[in-house]
Amino acid sequence: MADQESSPKKKRSKRNCMYGLLIIVSVLFIAWPFITWGSLSIADRLFEGINFPETSRFGISGDMYGGLNALFSGFAFICFIYALYQQRLELQLQRRELSLQRRELKAQCREQERQANEFELQNKLMKIQQFESFFYNQIPIIRRLQDEIQIYGDSGRDAINMLYVNLSRVELHIKSVISDIERKKREKFFVYPLDMSRDAYAIIKNNNEIWNFDVLVLQVNMIRPWVDSLYNLLLFIIKNKNLNIEQKTKYLEILKYSFLCEDWQTLHSLGRLLNYNKIVEYLLDKELFEKDESIEKISEENIRFLQKEMKLKSNLSLNSCEIEL
Repeated sequence: MADQESSPKKKRSKRNCMYGLLIIVSVLFIAWPFITWGSLSIADRLFEGINFPETSRFGISGDMYGGLNALFSGFAFICFIYALYQQRLELQLQRRELSLQRRELKAQCREQERQANEFELQNKLMKIQQFESFFYNQIPIIRRLQDEIQIYGDSGRDAINMLYVNLSRVELHIKSVISDIERKKREKFFVYPLDMSRDAYAIIKNNNEIWNFDVLVLQVNMIRPWVDSLYNLLLFIIKNKNLNIEQKTKYLEILKYSFLCEDWQTLHSLGRLLNYNKIVEYLLDKELFEKDESIEKISEENIRFLQKEMKLKSNLSLNSCEIEL
């Protein structure tokens, strides 16, 4: 601060000196004829033998201007050098000020960047907190959907277990299932699963060797809301941009272990049957679904055949989703 205050004072003192010299030279230049004439008059009086004619006085006065011109020229040269020196100082000061301005701008940019990063981090943390609140609220809702499932005498997890058993039998005997469906179509034999009798359902349930495609259609339609809710939550986790891979895997594992192994296997089988292939592939890639030969051996052609015969409504958000593995 002291250096900054002293530099303007120095500048003012230098300017004052230059202005003083300029005034002295100007006064001297104007007063020079009078000084010359006075000097010659004094010389006439001091030296009585010298008599300067009037015409000679003009010549002597003019010649004496030569020395003054030389002095003035030297002064002008000095002023020129001083001006160059001052210009150099001004340029140095400008460069210094520009350098200080650049530093200040860089500091401001760094501060703005820091504030932006801090805001982005806070915003991301807030969104993660909102996600966690939604995620942990959805689990009991999905469990309640599971408990509310009713298929004749079976409810809740018992109904899911029965679906898992029947689905496994259908997958194991897929060729026989397809042949039976085609035979019924040729014979124009139709069964309406939603009107199936309790006794027919009980026979399928109690006989470990019997499978029934019509019962499977009934079961899938009744359990579909629970399945779609779980898959929607899975997709919500997978596509959340505020979570990294490790965080996504953590929440997916929490969801997986919130249900029994049979529930998760049923979810895997129905995901393939309902054409939720992108989500199934992602979960297989992250080893959250275990590879099952009875599911994998069913060809895409057979799956499309079953989907067509079951007349299941498509879920566009789950069927056509784009997921990066």
